[in-house]
Amino acid sequence: MLGASRGFGVRLCVPANVTSERKRLLHAYGADLVLTDPMDGSDGAIREARRIYAQDPNRYFYPDQYNNPANWRAHYETTAPEVIEQTGGRLTHFVAGLGTSGTFMGTGRRLREWNRDVVLVSVQPFSPLHGLEGMKHMDSAMVPGIYDPTLADRDERVSTEEAHALVLRLAREIGLLAGPSGGAALAASLRLAGEIDHGVIVTVFPDSGDRYLSERFWDAGARVNVQHEGLHLPAAALVEIHQHVAKGYPDESCGALIGPKQGEVVEAFPLTNTTSLERRRRFLVGPEEYRVAERRATDTGQQLLGFYHSHPDHPAVPSAFDLEHAWPNLSYLIVSVCKGQPAESRSWRLKTDRSGYDEEQIHHS
Repeated sequence: MLGASRGFGVRLCVPANVTSERKRLLHAYGADLVLTDPMDGSDGAIREARRIYAQDPNRYFYPDQYNNPANWRAHYETTAPEVIEQTGGRLTHFVAGLGTSGTFMGTGRRLREWNRDVVLVSVQPFSPLHGLEGMKHMDSAMVPGIYDPTLADRDERVSTEEAHALVLRLAREIGLLAGPSGGAALAASLRLAGEIDHGVIVTVFPDSGDRYLSERFWDAGARVNVQHEGLHLPAAALVEIHQHVAKGYPDESCGALIGPKQGEVVEAFPLTNTTSLERRRRFLVGPEEYRVAERRATDTGQQLLGFYHSHPDHPAVPSAFDLEHAWPNLSYLIVSVCKGQPAESRSWRLKTDRSGYDEEQIHHS
């Protein structure tokens, strides 16, 4: 927007999996988009921007928002005074997500100068393999130079599923359309609110949900809220699944979800990875594996509800291979495994036209 208004050409490096709405918005302003490997996240975009700049530094101005102190200074000079003014000085807690970290660092520093007793809470994704666009998992990502972890009084971790669920609630119960990073900030704020007797908590929703309307969690939420569907997964079954996929790492692991009725899992039944393809990326549940799973369900007086499988060092989202080999009316639980440790779990169901998947909510018990 600024480049267009001032007559400057703008080249932006972004992961290829950013939402279609965001791409269309940037194209509308005339930006030249360089799409980077989605598995490298924002770090891959940073490296590509640095490479382009290094090749022709006389042609480009590189703002470097991750290391430019003007980032946090903008919030120090504007956001923090606005928060103090609009709360009438009653603010007791400030909560903000970490991306470039500029919002948290700048606002937090100014608030700490204003009142040393203000509690500062940073928020970041629960795991490296997450779906919270714009946020950074600092333990595994390129840490911004402007970020100082000692500023926060506490750091909260939020899963993609929890953030998406709260984005849906904000839209349908409050009429406020926020993005997933806003859902993560709200999740941390609600945890904090449940721990204190009184206070004034301020958080930040960085962008609007209209940039994410192509994301499938909107459809999944509609189905859950209207038809009360979802996958009920007891803690014991989840522990067994995590143990199985961790043991199988770096290969993919798979098993069957078994229970008395649709969505009610009582057993996670492991299957053997017999694929002749690359075992780190493939686990084919063929007809024989399907029959083994069905026999197990029949022998125990239950039903075959679906399958779980792992994605070693990849997000918990279905691949094109998964789509080609899925059956309808079954749940597909995917567990991302990062460096041998189970991270995020998400469940999916095949669309009736086989064009893709809808995400279903996971209920833990």
